[in-house]
Amino acid sequence: MSKLILPYISFFKHYIKVSIATVIILNSLGIGLGMGQIGGIATFEFLNLPTHARLIGLGGVNVSSSHKDVNMFMANPGLLVDSLNGLVSFNHYSYFAGVQNNQFAGAMKIGKTGTWGISLQQLNYGEFDSYDEMGENTGTFTANDFALIISHAHRISHFSIGMNLKYAQSRIDSYAASGILFDLGGTFLHPTKDLKVGLVFKNIGFPITDYVEGNTSFVMPFDAQLGFSIKPEKMPLRFSITSHHLHQFLNIAYEDPNQKNKQNGFGENINQDVSFADKLSRHFVIGGEFVFSKNFNLRLGYNFLTRKELQVEQRKGMVGFSYGVMIRIKRFELAYSRAIQHLAGGSNNFTVIVNLKSVFKKKIVIE
Repeated sequence: MSKLILPYISFFKHYIKVSIATVIILNSLGIGLGMGQIGGIATFEFLNLPTHARLIGLGGVNVSSSHKDVNMFMANPGLLVDSLNGLVSFNHYSYFAGVQNNQFAGAMKIGKTGTWGISLQQLNYGEFDSYDEMGENTGTFTANDFALIISHAHRISHFSIGMNLKYAQSRIDSYAASGILFDLGGTFLHPTKDLKVGLVFKNIGFPITDYVEGNTSFVMPFDAQLGFSIKPEKMPLRFSITSHHLHQFLNIAYEDPNQKNKQNGFGENINQDVSFADKLSRHFVIGGEFVFSKNFNLRLGYNFLTRKELQVEQRKGMVGFSYGVMIRIKRFELAYSRAIQHLAGGSNNFTVIVNLKSVFKKKIVIE
């Protein structure tokens, strides 16, 4: 048993070393310096939201677990491989307060240029009441986000390197912002083992238009992510560990301004200091797929950051956990996932993947 486990422990230690090295390189280049906590500072934050069942079921962040899932090139363009040719996907994600996220994704091999991916995403926030400066009702307005993604990857031996080119638009009433962004991603695919390692730099880009003319505070939702997925030969479990926000290594913890200088019942100041271990853990997401067969598996994820930021101290519950199921029936893959973000409830995602090559395959008639 020890001979089976020791190689994977050694690999995990190497992964931690690579994560730390990536952090050092990014900070030496000045990426992330001077940046504080991650919430509410960037435009097009919706581009970092998980949109399909596999990603949500595995904890919301993953750059290495694909296994014939056409949606995963949106998380890492290096996962766009030729075996995805002809697959299309439809995703529906229900958030809180009636917010709806719908997405289409597909992959197609085009001649000698290889396999290309395309995705359309639309996030609808619903209808809101509008008021002027005097508090008078002036009707209603809507808000929505939109993204078009075109992806391509190139395979070199055991490595796959790809890029996602994105056009993003965000609209609130008559105000709109748009921009061009891209992801750079790479994947190492082990030649004999079920092992993938992924590295991606997400949402590098520039604005085209802003909500308000002359605004200079336009910030892109950049993220650097590194992760691996591995399935030991004798185990029906494929597990993943992914690290995110590597460019902001130890300062993504939220500091509540309402808690500053507050005292407890004994007149003692409330300590908001976050330990090193706590800060480090918030960068990691753990996911697992219980592979019962090629047509059925269960998914489970744990997001340290979600749990730390959204839990209620008096009753933590299952905040930060996610789970899901996948079933393949002939030409169709059906998947469902639920993420628990708060005690108030969770959010649900439904994904359908169709193999168009099988659907439109010509039947051979023997006379």
